[in-house]
Amino acid sequence: MSRLQTRIDFKSRKRTHPSIKVAKENIDDSNKLSASAVDHCPPAKQKKENSFNGEHIKNGDTNSKALNPLTCREDEIQFLESFLTEHLEKAESASLYISGQPGTGKTACLSYILQLPKIQKGYRQVYINCTMLKSAASIYNRICSELQLPTSGTSEKACLGAIHKLFKNNHKMILLVLDEIDQLVSKHQSVLYTIFEWPSLPQSGIVLVGIANALDLTERTLPRLQSRCALTPSTLHFAPYTKQQIINIFTNVLADEDKTNIFSPVALQMLAAKIAAVSGDMRRALNIGYRVIELAERTKFSKTKSLDSIMKDSNVTVELKQVLEILNSVYGDSTKIDTCVEEGMPMQQKLILCSLLLMLKKGKNREILMGKLYDTY
Repeated sequence: MSRLQTRIDFKSRKRTHPSIKVAKENIDDSNKLSASAVDHCPPAKQKKENSFNGEHIKNGDTNSKALNPLTCREDEIQFLESFLTEHLEKAESASLYISGQPGTGKTACLSYILQLPKIQKGYRQVYINCTMLKSAASIYNRICSELQLPTSGTSEKACLGAIHKLFKNNHKMILLVLDEIDQLVSKHQSVLYTIFEWPSLPQSGIVLVGIANALDLTERTLPRLQSRCALTPSTLHFAPYTKQQIINIFTNVLADEDKTNIFSPVALQMLAAKIAAVSGDMRRALNIGYRVIELAERTKFSKTKSLDSIMKDSNVTVELKQVLEILNSVYGDSTKIDTCVEEGMPMQQKLILCSLLLMLKKGKNREILMGKLYDTY
């Protein structure tokens, strides 16, 4: 067996199916999903190598056959498939808001559904990552561009008029997916209200899917939607991964690479327990897993001076002490917080700090009451 390389072929929560490639949820989705047709291309089949090269785990990818199609997200996939199929086939307009913290598989699951033949054929798909927009109002121009609608100009009014004109004419059902839709939040929420009102327009023929992290975005930011049943979107929440789910995903990915025993049981238990307790972010778990295996490789081969001995025994086993070393470097003491600020603070603590800053910025006085802080949180 060839010497293990420093990269292991682990695969991320952001890749969901052998025929799908999806980039990082919050940054590169628009490069992988065409705004007009979500144009993923199935990867070319390659021969399986004996070495564990780790590119996928390093990037937080899980493009593994064993995921079938996304481990531990079967219920969410079934809901998405049923919701989209029902409304598209019946030509019924509707809206859906998907929430969940980063690394919980929101975009990955939806990307898998968008690749199903019954969803692709006969409908127009538009995928837009809203983080790529210059302003909230520029969403109209982007939609017109992806739908190839003729407009009298590039202004907000001209583009919005072209979209409404399309709704009044006969057209194929439109599946509009807006990832990171919270980027469209504006002072009076006019853009978000306008978009979420589209499905209620007569003969609009549009199914809107919005994706963001916040659980209560539509209730907190768009309260008027709740007052009219026709405007209230359906919701789907992706909960953080539990310890057992993280273990199952690791086990499936490792089994697909014929490296089931690379982690000792206690090491994998510790890694999964820590990630589940802090964030439940599967991408973070896979990236840390890559670092742990890389450390185990360096440790073993640094102690082996003979090339013959390396060739005879290139197997690496990750032990508990190596997992603890990496976890301590990521979530460790305050002496390392300058290099791991984002990784070292749990999500809930970040939300509390953000709530404090928000109250200080918008409050008329500087006195912060615990009750008010809790309500804001």
